[in-house]
Amino acid sequence: MARIALRFNVLLLTLVAIFAATGCGGGAAADGFKGERGQVSGTITVDGQPLKKGCQVLFFAEKGGYSAGGAVDGGGKYTLNYSKGGGLPIGDYLVQLTAPVVLGSKEVVDPSMMAAKMNVGKIQGGGITDSGPFPSKYSSTTTSTLQFKVGPKQNTADFKLEAK
Repeated sequence: MARIALRFNVLLLTLVAIFAATGCGGGAAADGFKGERGQVSGTITVDGQPLKKGCQVLFFAEKGGYSAGGAVDGGGKYTLNYSKGGGLPIGDYLVQLTAPVVLGSKEVVDPSMMAAKMNVGKIQGGGITDSGPFPSKYSSTTTSTLQFKVGPKQNTADFKLEAK
């Protein structure tokens, strides 16, 4: 009987140690961030008209390396998706847009999925024009001037762009 009690105590201590190490709800997520998080959605317009469906809005944290993206629907609305789940860590973000990418088969590719393979934060020489669904300056965080401070809980980030 003493052996069973000893095994039970060892098991109990092991479980307590595991919960203490991993936390139970308030600890760091897969990205290591331990603070509050927020969800972000909004509407993007260009000269008062909804941004073209399939465009992407991308948020890049000024500190911490966090990023999220979302596709724009037919009404110019978007909701950010954070790959680590649980919402985006609060803080200051730089914002850029990407036009829909269409392959030869007319299949639309999600640019946020390609972001890991591309240098999406910088304009590549000579390849961007203002003939797309928005002015080219919004294609890079270095030129877009779009910023947003993500706070806890639900955030609305509306952007009213001008083509001129």
